[in-house]
Amino acid sequence: MIVYCLAILLTSSLLSSQCPSLTAFLQLLPLAVSSVDPLPAPTLSTDPSYDFYYEGEPVAIICLSPAKRKIGGFRFFNQSGEQINLQAPFSLPNAWLQLTATKASAGQYTCMYFVEDSGQEIPSSRSLPLSVKVQAAPVAPALSLHPQQQVYRSGNHIKLLCSFPSSADDVREVQYYADFGLAVSIPVSNVKNYSYDLSIRGEEDSGSYSCAYFVIKSNRPVRSERSHWINVNVTSYKISGIREIIVGGLFFTINGLIFFFSHRLMKRRGKYFTFIRPR
Repeated sequence: MIVYCLAILLTSSLLSSQCPSLTAFLQLLPLAVSSVDPLPAPTLSTDPSYDFYYEGEPVAIICLSPAKRKIGGFRFFNQSGEQINLQAPFSLPNAWLQLTATKASAGQYTCMYFVEDSGQEIPSSRSLPLSVKVQAAPVAPALSLHPQQQVYRSGNHIKLLCSFPSSADDVREVQYYADFGLAVSIPVSNVKNYSYDLSIRGEEDSGSYSCAYFVIKSNRPVRSERSHWINVNVTSYKISGIREIIVGGLFFTINGLIFFFSHRLMKRRGKYFTFIRPR
């Protein structure tokens, strides 16, 4: 194309005296043609790199630019061609898109990058598509409380029993979760359930709890689905409405009411009772 433009300039030199503007325009053609040369396409990869992922596993999609120029940013697209992520401004030659493997995140991904020239965005070609395959996680365990009560108080002890399904072989780890996230993780071996002792310290232990387990699948530890959430309600009983208690030798008062101790003891069914009578 550049040779062709130079030929035009040579053949049009005879017209330069009559069409100087045409000559000036033709001199800019090589620059215009070279400036629209496309940037090389980036490449996509995953970390960790697996043939497929189980639901709940983290996966990063990495877009790597081969360009030697300063990168202005990256764009990621789903299999429908919709942009799902923009990272700009950006100065590194690669960008990471962090995902959690789910049925919704399965599919093909592409990416592109762009550079900035004179305030304009020059895009690269898109990468080749990368497929992310997702399989179902191991079946969730069942979680139960022992003892089961409507309300627990400070000082109580509760067993959080996490029971694994019969299909779960060689469970390696059990995790318990509370409202705020991961609570505790315990290594196990050759068990079909695990019971965690929860000591109730106060109302801060109120909340919802669940559990999950890890097994070895496809040569790596894989977490199961979480169990259903169960509620632990903790309360502290307080006496309300009492403003003042005064104790005397033979009397005491509650909110101004005077009560006298009676020293008459009477035997009833083999037990002694002390009567308190108000005045």
